[in-house]
Amino acid sequence: MANAQASPRKMPKLDPSAEANGDSQDILEEIDAIQTHLDSLNDKASDEILKVEQKYNQMRKPHYKKRSDLIAKIPDFWLNTFMNHPQIAALLDEADEEVLRYMTQLTVEETEDIRSGYKIIFEFKTNPFFENTQLIKEFTMSESGDMGTSETKINWKPGMALTEKNGDNKGKGKKRDRENEPPSFFSWFEDSSMGGDEVGEVIKDDIWANPMQYYLDLDEDEELEDDEEQDAEDEVEGEDEDGAGEEEE
Repeated sequence: MANAQASPRKMPKLDPSAEANGDSQDILEEIDAIQTHLDSLNDKASDEILKVEQKYNQMRKPHYKKRSDLIAKIPDFWLNTFMNHPQIAALLDEADEEVLRYMTQLTVEETEDIRSGYKIIFEFKTNPFFENTQLIKEFTMSESGDMGTSETKINWKPGMALTEKNGDNKGKGKKRDRENEPPSFFSWFEDSSMGGDEVGEVIKDDIWANPMQYYLDLDEDEELEDDEEQDAEDEVEGEDEDGAGEEEE
Protein backbone atom coordinates (compact mmCIF):
# COMPACT_ATOMS: atom_id res chain seq x y z
CA MET A 1 0.00 0.00 0.00
CA ALA A 2 1.43 3.35 -1.04
CA ASN A 3 2.21 5.85 1.65
CA ALA A 4 -0.26 8.68 1.88
CA GLN A 5 1.18 11.98 0.71
CA ALA A 6 1.79 14.27 3.67
CA SER A 7 0.00 17.58 3.49
CA PRO A 8 2.33 20.58 3.40
CA ARG A 9 3.00 22.14 6.77
CA LYS A 10 1.65 25.63 7.13
CA MET A 11 4.20 28.23 8.15
CA PRO A 12 3.24 30.27 11.21
CA LYS A 13 2.33 33.89 10.67
CA LEU A 14 4.98 36.28 11.92
CA ASP A 15 4.39 39.47 13.83
CA PRO A 16 6.88 41.93 12.32
CA SER A 17 6.63 44.19 15.39
CA ALA A 18 7.59 41.48 17.89
CA GLU A 19 11.16 41.71 19.21
CA ALA A 20 11.38 37.89 19.26
CA ASN A 21 11.08 37.96 15.51
CA GLY A 22 13.93 40.38 14.96
CA ASP A 23 15.64 38.22 12.35
CA SER A 24 12.36 37.71 10.53
CA GLN A 25 11.75 41.45 10.59
CA ASP A 26 15.08 42.05 8.84
CA ILE A 27 14.18 39.44 6.21
CA LEU A 28 10.74 40.97 5.66
CA GLU A 29 12.27 44.41 5.21
CA GLU A 30 14.72 43.01 2.68
CA ILE A 31 11.87 41.31 0.80
CA ASP A 32 9.92 44.56 0.87
CA ALA A 33 12.88 46.44 -0.58
CA ILE A 34 13.17 43.88 -3.38
CA GLN A 35 9.44 44.14 -4.07
CA THR A 36 9.69 47.92 -4.27
CA HIS A 37 12.46 47.54 -6.83
CA LEU A 38 10.35 45.04 -8.81
CA ASP A 39 7.39 47.43 -8.77
CA SER A 40 9.64 50.17 -10.12
CA LEU A 41 10.84 47.88 -12.93
CA ASN A 42 7.24 46.93 -13.74
CA ASP A 43 6.30 50.61 -14.00
CA LYS A 44 9.23 51.23 -16.33
CA ALA A 45 8.27 48.20 -18.40
CA SER A 46 4.71 49.51 -18.72
CA ASP A 47 6.03 52.86 -19.92
CA GLU A 48 8.29 51.18 -22.47
CA ILE A 49 5.49 48.91 -23.70
CA LEU A 50 3.23 51.96 -24.07
CA LYS A 51 5.87 53.73 -26.18
CA VAL A 52 6.14 50.67 -28.43
CA GLU A 53 2.35 50.48 -28.79
CA GLN A 54 2.19 54.17 -29.67
CA LYS A 55 4.91 53.72 -32.27
CA TYR A 56 3.21 50.77 -33.94
CA ASN A 57 -0.20 52.41 -33.80
CA GLN A 58 1.20 55.14 -36.01
CA MET A 59 2.77 52.56 -38.32
CA ARG A 60 -0.55 50.72 -38.66
CA LYS A 61 -2.55 53.77 -39.76
CA PRO A 62 -1.66 53.77 -43.49
CA HIS A 63 -2.41 50.04 -43.65
CA TYR A 64 -5.78 50.57 -41.99
CA LYS A 65 -6.52 53.35 -44.49
CA LYS A 66 -5.64 51.17 -47.48
CA ARG A 67 -7.68 48.29 -46.06
CA SER A 68 -10.70 50.54 -45.50
CA ASP A 69 -10.52 51.89 -49.06
CA LEU A 70 -10.56 48.35 -50.44
CA ILE A 71 -13.35 47.19 -48.12
CA ALA A 72 -15.52 50.10 -49.27
CA LYS A 73 -15.58 48.53 -52.74
CA ILE A 74 -17.18 45.29 -51.46
CA PRO A 75 -20.99 45.43 -51.17
CA ASP A 76 -22.41 44.54 -47.75
CA PHE A 77 -18.95 43.87 -46.30
CA TRP A 78 -19.73 45.25 -42.84
CA LEU A 79 -23.24 43.79 -42.82
CA ASN A 80 -21.86 40.30 -43.41
CA THR A 81 -18.99 40.84 -40.98
CA PHE A 82 -21.36 41.86 -38.19
CA MET A 83 -23.81 39.07 -38.97
CA ASN A 84 -21.03 36.48 -38.78
CA HIS A 85 -19.77 37.69 -35.40
CA PRO A 86 -21.66 35.73 -32.71
CA GLN A 87 -21.81 38.52 -30.12
CA ILE A 88 -22.78 41.30 -32.52
CA ALA A 89 -25.17 39.11 -34.51
CA ALA A 90 -27.15 38.50 -31.32
CA LEU A 91 -27.92 42.25 -31.20
CA LEU A 92 -29.15 42.53 -34.79
CA ASP A 93 -32.54 42.00 -36.32
CA GLU A 94 -33.80 42.41 -39.87
CA ALA A 95 -34.29 46.17 -39.68
CA ASP A 96 -30.79 46.69 -38.23
CA GLU A 97 -29.40 44.57 -41.06
CA GLU A 98 -31.19 46.76 -43.59
CA VAL A 99 -29.46 49.82 -42.15
CA LEU A 100 -26.06 48.10 -42.17
CA ARG A 101 -26.41 47.53 -45.93
CA TYR A 102 -25.65 51.25 -46.26
CA MET A 103 -22.55 51.12 -44.05
CA THR A 104 -19.36 51.80 -46.01
CA GLN A 105 -16.62 52.06 -43.41
CA LEU A 106 -15.73 51.25 -39.82
CA THR A 107 -12.88 53.05 -38.11
CA VAL A 108 -11.45 52.75 -34.62
CA GLU A 109 -9.25 55.61 -33.41
CA GLU A 110 -7.35 55.27 -30.15
CA THR A 111 -6.20 58.33 -28.22
CA GLU A 112 -2.55 59.19 -28.67
CA ASP A 113 -1.66 57.93 -25.20
CA ILE A 114 -3.84 54.79 -25.81
CA ARG A 115 -4.79 54.63 -22.13
CA SER A 116 -7.38 57.39 -22.03
CA GLY A 117 -9.86 55.99 -24.54
CA TYR A 118 -10.90 55.48 -28.14
CA LYS A 119 -13.68 56.25 -30.59
CA ILE A 120 -15.61 54.04 -32.99
CA ILE A 121 -16.82 55.59 -36.24
CA PHE A 122 -19.49 54.08 -38.50
CA GLU A 123 -19.75 55.69 -41.96
CA PHE A 124 -22.82 55.43 -44.18
CA LYS A 125 -23.83 56.36 -47.67
CA THR A 126 -27.14 58.15 -48.22
CA ASN A 127 -29.89 55.96 -46.83
CA PRO A 128 -33.62 56.09 -46.10
CA PHE A 129 -33.19 55.74 -42.32
CA PHE A 130 -31.24 58.77 -41.05
CA GLU A 131 -29.50 61.93 -42.20
CA ASN A 132 -26.11 61.22 -40.60
CA THR A 133 -23.18 60.14 -42.74
CA GLN A 134 -21.25 59.23 -39.57
CA LEU A 135 -22.24 57.73 -36.25
CA ILE A 136 -19.57 58.05 -33.56
CA LYS A 137 -19.29 56.59 -30.10
CA GLU A 138 -16.39 57.77 -27.97
CA PHE A 139 -15.07 56.10 -24.83
CA THR A 140 -13.09 58.24 -22.40
CA MET A 141 -11.29 57.04 -19.30
CA SER A 142 -11.49 59.46 -16.36
CA GLU A 143 -8.68 60.02 -13.88
CA SER A 144 -10.56 57.84 -11.41
CA GLY A 145 -10.54 54.98 -13.92
CA ASP A 146 -14.23 55.15 -14.83
CA MET A 147 -15.18 54.81 -18.49
CA GLY A 148 -17.51 57.47 -19.83
CA THR A 149 -19.12 57.63 -23.26
CA SER A 150 -20.43 60.22 -25.67
CA GLU A 151 -22.53 59.34 -28.69
CA THR A 152 -23.71 60.88 -31.94
CA LYS A 153 -27.36 61.86 -31.92
CA ILE A 154 -29.02 59.92 -34.72
CA ASN A 155 -31.13 62.20 -36.90
CA TRP A 156 -33.78 59.70 -37.95
CA LYS A 157 -35.87 60.46 -40.98
CA PRO A 158 -39.64 60.74 -40.38
CA GLY A 159 -41.15 57.40 -39.42
CA MET A 160 -37.84 55.55 -39.65
CA ALA A 161 -36.59 55.67 -36.05
CA LEU A 162 -35.67 52.10 -35.12
CA THR A 163 -35.09 53.12 -31.53
CA GLU A 164 -38.56 54.49 -30.86
CA LYS A 165 -40.28 52.83 -27.90
CA ASN A 166 -43.74 52.44 -29.34
CA GLY A 167 -45.45 51.55 -32.54
CA ASP A 168 -47.13 48.57 -34.15
CA ASN A 169 -44.18 46.83 -35.75
CA LYS A 170 -40.50 47.29 -36.21
CA GLY A 171 -39.50 47.47 -39.79
CA LYS A 172 -38.90 49.83 -42.64
CA GLY A 173 -41.01 52.89 -42.12
CA LYS A 174 -42.51 51.59 -38.86
CA LYS A 175 -41.62 52.00 -35.21
CA ARG A 176 -40.96 48.97 -33.08
CA ASP A 177 -42.97 47.62 -30.18
CA ARG A 178 -40.30 47.75 -27.46
CA GLU A 179 -42.60 45.92 -25.05
CA ASN A 180 -42.30 42.74 -27.08
CA GLU A 181 -39.04 43.11 -29.02
CA PRO A 182 -35.42 43.64 -27.98
CA PRO A 183 -33.89 47.07 -28.62
CA SER A 184 -32.34 47.95 -31.94
CA PHE A 185 -28.57 47.63 -32.27
CA PHE A 186 -28.58 51.37 -32.94
CA SER A 187 -29.80 51.99 -29.40
CA TRP A 188 -26.12 51.47 -28.57
CA PHE A 189 -25.53 54.96 -29.96
CA GLU A 190 -28.23 56.42 -27.73
CA ASP A 191 -28.07 54.38 -24.54
CA SER A 192 -24.72 54.01 -22.78
CA SER A 193 -26.17 51.29 -20.54
CA MET A 194 -26.76 48.87 -23.44
CA GLY A 195 -23.68 46.71 -22.84
CA GLY A 196 -21.71 49.73 -23.93
CA ASP A 197 -18.20 48.83 -22.94
CA GLU A 198 -18.57 45.19 -23.98
CA VAL A 199 -19.86 46.03 -27.46
CA GLY A 200 -17.18 48.66 -27.91
CA GLU A 201 -14.41 46.32 -26.84
CA VAL A 202 -15.65 43.59 -29.20
CA ILE A 203 -15.68 46.01 -32.14
CA LYS A 204 -12.28 47.49 -31.26
CA ASP A 205 -10.32 44.39 -30.29
CA ASP A 206 -12.01 41.74 -32.39
CA ILE A 207 -13.78 43.02 -35.50
CA TRP A 208 -11.55 46.01 -36.25
CA ALA A 209 -8.40 43.98 -35.64
CA ASN A 210 -9.29 41.43 -38.33
CA PRO A 211 -12.66 41.88 -40.05
CA MET A 212 -11.81 39.43 -42.84
CA GLN A 213 -12.09 36.40 -40.59
CA TYR A 214 -15.71 37.28 -39.85
CA TYR A 215 -16.61 38.42 -43.36
CA LEU A 216 -15.41 35.03 -44.64
CA ASP A 217 -16.85 33.32 -41.54
CA LEU A 218 -13.59 31.51 -40.87
CA ASP A 219 -12.43 29.78 -37.74
CA GLU A 220 -9.23 27.93 -36.93
CA ASP A 221 -10.80 24.48 -37.44
CA GLU A 222 -12.04 25.39 -40.90
CA GLU A 223 -8.66 26.82 -41.87
CA LEU A 224 -6.97 23.65 -40.66
CA GLU A 225 -9.41 21.49 -42.64
CA ASP A 226 -8.81 23.59 -45.77
CA ASP A 227 -5.04 23.17 -45.39
CA GLU A 228 -5.41 19.39 -44.93
CA GLU A 229 -7.69 19.13 -47.98
CA GLN A 230 -5.23 21.12 -50.06
CA ASP A 231 -2.34 18.90 -48.93
CA ALA A 232 -4.36 15.80 -49.81
CA GLU A 233 -5.16 17.20 -53.27
CA ASP A 234 -1.52 18.05 -53.88
CA GLU A 235 -0.52 14.54 -52.83
CA VAL A 236 -3.05 12.93 -55.20
CA GLU A 237 -1.94 15.13 -58.07
CA GLY A 238 1.67 14.15 -57.41
CA GLU A 239 0.78 10.46 -57.47
CA ASP A 240 -1.14 10.90 -60.75
CA GLU A 241 1.83 12.61 -62.35
CA ASP A 242 4.18 9.85 -61.20
CA GLY A 243 1.84 7.18 -62.62
CA ALA A 244 1.56 8.95 -65.94
CA GLY A 245 5.34 9.13 -66.19
CA GLU A 246 5.70 5.40 -65.60
CA GLU A 247 3.13 4.57 -68.32
CA GLU A 248 4.99 6.66 -70.88
CA GLU A 249 8.17 4.68 -70.18
